[in-house]
Amino acid sequence: MIQYINLLTRDGKSLLFRNYGTSDVDRDLLAGFLSAFSGFIKEISQSDIRSTATDEFKYFYTVIDEIIIVVCADLDEDDALINSKITTIRAKFIEKYGKVISQGKWSGNRAIFTEFERVLDDTILGAIKVSIIGVGGVGKTTLLHLICGKDVDLEYVPTINVDITSYDGEELGIHRSLVLWDFAGQKSYRSLWKSLLDSTDIALLVLDSSFENVSQSKEIMRDVLDKYYKNVVVIGIANKQDLPNRLTPEFCERILSEAERNPPIKVYGMIAIKPIYREKIHAILRDVISKISK
Repeated sequence: MIQYINLLTRDGKSLLFRNYGTSDVDRDLLAGFLSAFSGFIKEISQSDIRSTATDEFKYFYTVIDEIIIVVCADLDEDDALINSKITTIRAKFIEKYGKVISQGKWSGNRAIFTEFERVLDDTILGAIKVSIIGVGGVGKTTLLHLICGKDVDLEYVPTINVDITSYDGEELGIHRSLVLWDFAGQKSYRSLWKSLLDSTDIALLVLDSSFENVSQSKEIMRDVLDKYYKNVVVIGIANKQDLPNRLTPEFCERILSEAERNPPIKVYGMIAIKPIYREKIHAILRDVISKISK
């Protein structure tokens, strides 16, 4: 895995540091160590990416005028993959800050680089995949529109196969983008769910809060999520709480929690057709993302 990335000046002053590993990094020691690269870093061109290895890690580095980008990775990390990520980071950095740096307009204020954290996290970690799953007609697409702030169409239009939507996540206050997968709920498409769920970080299991539907959703938990994706975080969304004879989120949770999961499923009430619930679903996502990102 990539342990950390550091953007620093040629004299070793850190501009932006992101730690993706599990251990703490002595940043003063790191800056001193990286400054030792300065002699041969000056010899590489603006387009080169070089690397060197120690007993523990590989260090990849490149330069943009007076800025050095250094990525520390495990020894078994694929070089081509790291080089690709650095190329992306370098291109986006030049796009955003190139003129400021090359024209000598940078005052030395490191705070201007803080917003680049989102680019680093998206490039290094990738977008968070959120799969919205459930039987047809429970409000999966409506929930998707609620998350993204789109207008809700009250006419039911079945999703065909899967609808994939990118969402930058800025309103959630996180540094990574989301990719939302809205699964078709009709029986003819359910055979695809197992493969479509691959690489899912969070599964939103949407219910219409009726007893019949919660029982069907329990089968989805047993036959798909618990069987093949035991370690995926599953959040239950008890939608349509405004309709009569709906089960409470607590009762839905009790039914769905009969299977042992780690972490256990948590169910939240929702009325996805009402925009006032947007902040609630954002808070739910923000909370679970903060936990899986630790």
